[in-house]
Amino acid sequence: MSIAHRPGTLRTPVLIVGGSIVGASAALFLAARGIVPVLVEKHPGISKRLRAKVFYPRTMEAYRSVGADKDIYARQAVLPPADHAAEVASLAGPELRRWQLPAVADFGAVSPCPSALLGQGEVEEIVRAHGLAAGADLRWGHRLVGFEDHGERVLARITDPDGREYRIEAEYLLAADGHGSGVRERLEIGRTGEPGLTHVMEIGYTADLRAALAGRRLAMAWTDAPERAFLTWNAAYGRGAVSVNFDPSRTDPASFDGPRNAALVSRALGIPAARISVTGVRSWLMGGWVADRYRAGRVFLLGDAAHVTPPAGGFGANTGIQDAWNLSAKLVSVLRGDADPALLDDYEPERRAVGVLTVTQAMARAGYRAGAETLSEAAVAIGYRYPMIGADPALPLADEPQRWRGEIGSRLVHRPLPGDRGSSTLDLVREGRYLLLAGSDGQPWLRAARTLDRYGAFLDAVALPAEYAAAQDDSLGTGDRGALLVRPDHVITWRADDHRDDAVGRLSEAVWRTLTRRPA
Repeated sequence: MSIAHRPGTLRTPVLIVGGSIVGASAALFLAARGIVPVLVEKHPGISKRLRAKVFYPRTMEAYRSVGADKDIYARQAVLPPADHAAEVASLAGPELRRWQLPAVADFGAVSPCPSALLGQGEVEEIVRAHGLAAGADLRWGHRLVGFEDHGERVLARITDPDGREYRIEAEYLLAADGHGSGVRERLEIGRTGEPGLTHVMEIGYTADLRAALAGRRLAMAWTDAPERAFLTWNAAYGRGAVSVNFDPSRTDPASFDGPRNAALVSRALGIPAARISVTGVRSWLMGGWVADRYRAGRVFLLGDAAHVTPPAGGFGANTGIQDAWNLSAKLVSVLRGDADPALLDDYEPERRAVGVLTVTQAMARAGYRAGAETLSEAAVAIGYRYPMIGADPALPLADEPQRWRGEIGSRLVHRPLPGDRGSSTLDLVREGRYLLLAGSDGQPWLRAARTLDRYGAFLDAVALPAEYAAAQDDSLGTGDRGALLVRPDHVITWRADDHRDDAVGRLSEAVWRTLTRRPA
């Protein structure tokens, strides 16, 4: 059913609801590829809460592809190093044990990007700036009050900061509106998992932590007595939060009043209460669940609207950003006309499988899945594979990325490019286009690519130099005569070991299957 365009209605290819790190990333990924979205966020600015602090290499690869990684690393470089966690009697007291955060391991063998250890608010600021520079229409203080999916378009009702209502007509709506997603609730999409693992009281404070930290490279800490508390702070060592679990059937949330909060923070920090100011208190419910569906018609869920993890492993924000990276690549292909809209059907099975994996791993780390196998951080945050046609069912969904050899459903293997310092094979995938990566004796594949995409509209084709293929011992999986087809989000969708039989026909079938359409 088509809808008549209403006078005064704003039209956009993509409306994004929610402007935190996931929504802002989706806006940047789209705008950088020429698809200008409108984003509405009900809050007027960036949250001052201390949220994610770890951004894994695969997330940074996505930011690298749109030029935001350099600013993130530059911001991190001027901050004091904070790459360890500790269990302490109090922050100023004895340290019981300390360990390096797994995210700061050397991932150089599998990624051109190290992890970034930077507060989510600072990353959001950089991502928003890059999104605006790319042309995204970002609207703070604007609230979604209702929407209707009319089959060909979504019609949304929005209020501006003064309460005035206007309408936006979009081809697609992306719901990045958090764990309590109003969009998900309106669509009546259920959740599988544990929505209420434990209640958490988060007490914000200001205090000078420099003496308590004493130059230690700590990003976070825990205490055990007299209560288990999780301690975080900002990079300036002047503001933070102390979080404790509580049972509302035994402890009235209202009992977390001024004197109690000040005493609790003082014990956790080991700093006299007179030198601490409590800035606020917030109760929230820790959960571990995955939405039963990630899509309803022209509406898609991503980030915390689609999955929520306990804050163990630092996977939550990264998983949401990867939702945005996956979905935005598909939307760009569809909206440019390169792919059939049926391509969007792959978003849910691909990302929901990763959501289930990630929630399970975070639950195991947090102690809510006794006996569950715990995979490495590299496997969870970098090494997952998507279920797709041609993928080897004997390979696990997640595995150590050092074992990658160009398997279908996995990310293209990172290898440095010869003679180009700091570059990676991932950089061969550019501007939201598909890539045919051929072996050194792959000229028939290059000719086949030019036959399929005569004007270079959507498909790049590159052959590896002979000396490079030999030196790398075929770790990319192309061999001398083979080829890989790589999506704009770096994922391999097809692989051939040799071009001896009908390279044009075989590549044609692979390309059109990947784009879910037939050649014109």
